[in-house]
Formats: sequence, structure tokens, C-alpha cells
Amino acid sequence: MATAASSKGALVERTATQQVVVDVAGINRREFLYYIWGASIVMLLGESAVGLIWYLLPRFKEGEFGGEFVFGSDAIPEVDAKPTRVPEGRMWLSNSSEGFVALYAVCTHLGCLPGWSDNNHRFECPCHGSKYRIAGEWIEGPAPRGLDAYEFTIFFTDGSQASSNGSRDPIQLNGRTIERVVVNSGKRILGPPHGA
Repeated sequence: MATAASSKGALVERTATQQVVVDVAGINRREFLYYIWGASIVMLLGESAVGLIWYLLPRFKEGEFGGEFVFGSDAIPEVDAKPTRVPEGRMWLSNSSEGFVALYAVCTHLGCLPGWSDNNHRFECPCHGSKYRIAGEWIEGPAPRGLDAYEFTIFFTDGSQASSNGSRDPIQLNGRTIERVVVNSGKRILGPPHGA
């Protein structure tokens, strides 16, 4: 019996020692597994969130639709001359007596691609007949507004620059010599409504 008692006492001591070790560590097996499981879930959700953000944020290269396009002075048409079409950027570079503007080359009615008519000196949509002036203002047709435009910055040879800054209004060149024009095809400005 003493042996049993001593073995029982040793068992109790061992249990007490294990309990002290557990108390010192402050965690048992169930809690440890719970924390590991929670950390795994947090890591999985974090990786999923980072992957989703990486997928949703656009990453456009220069010269690709949605990114920036850089044009030299040779790409800018003369005042009131035929606008320059840039199919990669879905745009028209237009320079009228009102000023320079980079137009989004898609009709505001149903998304057809209006072309330039040399005979009438205007943009005409082949689908439903909407017509636009050289600076993109609506003339007639079912389109709800004028052509949309892109934000752009003009850099002049004298070191100055002019930016559209979210405005749809053409920028006057005032006889200054253009070094380059940077058009951001990722930032579109809505065209003016009828009568504006």
C-alpha cells in the first residue's frame, strides 16, 4: 500500500509538476491549437485580401489604354486641321481655335466609334447619326452630351506647363511651342450636356 501510495503520491506530484509547468507556460494543448487555428485563418484572410486588392487595382503601362500616352509636338495637329486619331488610346487629339483637347473616341450615345468627316469638318457617329464639333461639343443626334475627354498635361519648350486638371475645357496654346503632351487615358472627363 505504501508503494501504491508512494506511486500515487508520485503521480500526484507528477501531475502537480505538470500542472505547474502548464501554469508557468500559461497555455494548454486546446488553447494552443485554438490560437494556431485562429492565426491560420487570419493569415488566409490577409493573403486573400492582398490578392484581391492586387487584382482589382489597375496597373497600366505607358502607351497602353488606361495608362499614360506621351506625344511629341509632331503628333499635335495644326489649329482647325483634321484631328489625330490614336487607336491604341481610343482617342482623338484635337487642336481647334478654342484650344487643344484629347477626346475619348467613343460616342456618348451607345458606344459606337465616331469618325472625322473632312467634308463637314466634324465628328460623325456612323451608328445613329450623332454629330460633334472639332472640340467635341454636341451638335445634333441622340447622344446625351458632347464627347468625353481625357485629362492631359502640355509641357512647353519654355519650361512652363498647362494641365486640364479635371476640366473638359480646351487649353489655349497661345503660340507657345509644345515639347510634349502627356494624356492620361485612365481619367476621363464627361462631355458637356446639350446647350452647355
